[in-house]
Amino acid sequence: MPFQLFSVMLAAIVLLPSPASASLPYYNQDLGYTIWLPGGWTEVPEVALSGFSPFQDGVAALEDGWEAGYVLDAPARVCLLVSKLHGRVVSKDTIGNFNRFVVKGLKRAEPGRAAGSAMSCPKLIRASFCERTNMLRLEMEGVAVNGGRMTTIVYIVYTSTGMLKFVGLVEPGDDRGVSAVDEAVSSLYLDYGLRQRH
Repeated sequence: MPFQLFSVMLAAIVLLPSPASASLPYYNQDLGYTIWLPGGWTEVPEVALSGFSPFQDGVAALEDGWEAGYVLDAPARVCLLVSKLHGRVVSKDTIGNFNRFVVKGLKRAEPGRAAGSAMSCPKLIRASFCERTNMLRLEMEGVAVNGGRMTTIVYIVYTSTGMLKFVGLVEPGDDRGVSAVDEAVSSLYLDYGLRQRH
């Protein structure tokens, strides 16, 4: 009887779909990462990435443009854009210094404090750093390409060869969209992971 019960449980585990098996891996050799995206996400064709070029996340200007992108259309449109940041930060101290530099820069550029058009400046809502994954997460209230309001989530991921930037674009108040972006970025596997040097 115990063997039969074990056989039924094993068959259920193998045959029933799990969230991991429902996810599709997208490998980007140029940037050195794999991301697993659940059903509903699709890759943005390379020619369509230029449509996002006017968007500014407030963290760093893009020299090479967006290099990859993914879109989730249900229930509201959610985008995840990817680029690389120039430079290399690999030690615990230099990562901390760069994080502080980024956060201070965003605070100085907040609407009401920056010169020029306040609408072009994102407003920093919260910032956090995960030492285990070497990832800075910034949540901001920003402006979409079409001029509407949006929630922007920027992740700076430190690798041994440089820094990657993932930017989630979500409708304001769409908590499910924010969770979907967080879940996607948490699935990242890096070809060149970073062990911090002290």
